[in-house]
Amino acid sequence: MPLERAEKRGYQGRRGATWVADCAHRVDTLRSVGQVGFRLPKVPFIGSERAQSMVEIALLLPMLVFLILAGGDLARAYALQLAVQNGARAGAEAAAIDNVQPGTAEAQARALDEMGRTPGMNSANAIVTVTFKKSDGTTDCSGVPTVADPCWVTVRVQYTFHTVTPWPLIPNTANFDRSTSMRTIKSP
Repeated sequence: MPLERAEKRGYQGRRGATWVADCAHRVDTLRSVGQVGFRLPKVPFIGSERAQSMVEIALLLPMLVFLILAGGDLARAYALQLAVQNGARAGAEAAAIDNVQPGTAEAQARALDEMGRTPGMNSANAIVTVTFKKSDGTTDCSGVPTVADPCWVTVRVQYTFHTVTPWPLIPNTANFDRSTSMRTIKSP
């Protein structure tokens, strides 16, 4: 039936009337068997798309792993730097509020405790220095500080950060050094 329509219209197509007749015969055969559609011819480049995807993944995977590891190291460094700053602040606060006697042990313990709350940080490797000085920064405090003659406590925390991954051409350690100063408060 399709052949008759093609012949009536004078359709020759690129391949001629015999090709149209052959296609019409195939369509009639598929309809009689009960299959409704055509089979798509195999295209040679379809199989190579899978290989192309594999090559793309192979090229991008090292870069993705590098970015994930570098991002993790950078986030860890930022968190540890904040922990060092918080440790210095907590130590200075503990020393400034101490109502008995200015002491370095309580301030150091408070600073190490604050830093120990950060996951992945070994606070035992931190160096905590506590100093009590007058307003000029050189004279040691003696006696009870007053409003006219205040005493300042300075807590300095030093910590060396090591990356998880030994990166080539990039320093693998960073020294974090933070200090906080507060005026001591004594009850009257």
